[in-house]
Amino acid sequence: MSKNCRVFSLKTPSKQKLLLSTLLIASFLNAESIDEALEGFDDEPTTTQTAKKSSTTKEDDIMEGFDDEPANEIKLLDTIKKESKFKDFTGKLTEQATFSYNDKDPHDNLSSLKSSLLLDYEHKFDNGFKLKTNAKAYYDAIYSIRGRDKYSKDELKEYEHEIELYDAYIEGSLADNLDMRLGRQVVVWGRSDTIRITDVLNPLDNRRPAIVDIEDLRLPVGMAKFDYYVGDWRITPIAVVEQRFSKNPPAGSTYNPSPNSLPSDESYSDVTPALSIGAEFSGWDINLYASNLHNDTGYFKNGKLHHDKVKMFGTALNVLSGSWLFKSELAHFDGLKYTATQDKTFKRTDGLVGVEYKGIADTLISYDVSLRRVHSYDNALKNNPIPVQKNTYQQAFRISSDFLNATLHANYLISLFGEKLDEGGFQRAWFKYDIADGVYTNVGVVDYIGGSKLFDRVHNSDMLFADISYSF
Repeated sequence: MSKNCRVFSLKTPSKQKLLLSTLLIASFLNAESIDEALEGFDDEPTTTQTAKKSSTTKEDDIMEGFDDEPANEIKLLDTIKKESKFKDFTGKLTEQATFSYNDKDPHDNLSSLKSSLLLDYEHKFDNGFKLKTNAKAYYDAIYSIRGRDKYSKDELKEYEHEIELYDAYIEGSLADNLDMRLGRQVVVWGRSDTIRITDVLNPLDNRRPAIVDIEDLRLPVGMAKFDYYVGDWRITPIAVVEQRFSKNPPAGSTYNPSPNSLPSDESYSDVTPALSIGAEFSGWDINLYASNLHNDTGYFKNGKLHHDKVKMFGTALNVLSGSWLFKSELAHFDGLKYTATQDKTFKRTDGLVGVEYKGIADTLISYDVSLRRVHSYDNALKNNPIPVQKNTYQQAFRISSDFLNATLHANYLISLFGEKLDEGGFQRAWFKYDIADGVYTNVGVVDYIGGSKLFDRVHNSDMLFADISYSF
């Protein structure tokens, strides 16, 4: 018997007497004698259908028709069924404005007024397979408002408007221990939320650096991914069938004041392999990585950006102890080429250690430090358009906390380069507030810190930003 029916329990004598008395009183009110009141109690119904017909009362007449669906309700249900194909669609509308309080015309003051739409379609089939696809479009009205003739053609091409297909894949189980996902997708290697060490499969949209986190910057890539499970271990072979590279700030923009247009990427149509082997145990997990991908950075040659293949071997280890998570990543690259004038290729080893602490209610604190070391270093690399250092240090500190019943989310991140933290970086503080169900606003500031050739050219591009989004 369910919890909701326990109030009708008749285990006690007093309740039994109360029920019997109630039945007798009701019978006497509707019958001329006790015999008439109790008439039929010992009879057995011939059939269920006959019993139902003979038990018709005035109450049955009153309730008659309540179980029937009126014609207009039937039409409404049919309409809902016809329109149910739209239930798999979700989306988000966003209005964002940025204000540059330390830059030069035309990127000063109100520097962006962008409207964006994200549409997402996800459908699950009866056999367990799932189809997912989403696309994003945006339009920045600031260029029309302030005058398109003030901006470079490269900036207008990259920033004014865009329509792009993002995720587009189908996934499902081929067997009890074998899953697959085919199509454009994001696959994250490693654990750090700020510094990329083993996370090499997806390029980034760096056109507006430091405005958002890496998780919102990754560009999906066409892949065929399979997950094969053996005990606690997961073996994941991947075939990268689409070769994409990171998007960088266009010439003439606030993040790239150079008048020279960036060279286009050399196109590639080959299939490149990658492999991940990992397992999760009580209190710790480990992953091993290997790939032979086109180097995302590349080098200039004949007016284009070439991306030779680079071998990568790496690992990531995470250990959980109470409120502490200790993480580490290590990656070794072989076949790096930084300039077309040198036939020599280089090897580089990247390492990271970090810690996350969740011992404070509704608060996450993390700290990561990394070192990238180029082996057999050549001093000529310092003269590259983007200088290459023998040792590149980066540190990142992040704190996030929730307030007001998790409706207000406060965040702070600082990322600095250099062994002595003196080679530039940025810091960002932002607040997200849930206004209502599906409606939230985001307000923040980005401070770019000079100290190197790369960051000195943007250190006067500090930004205030605010947006409001509606999810449906």
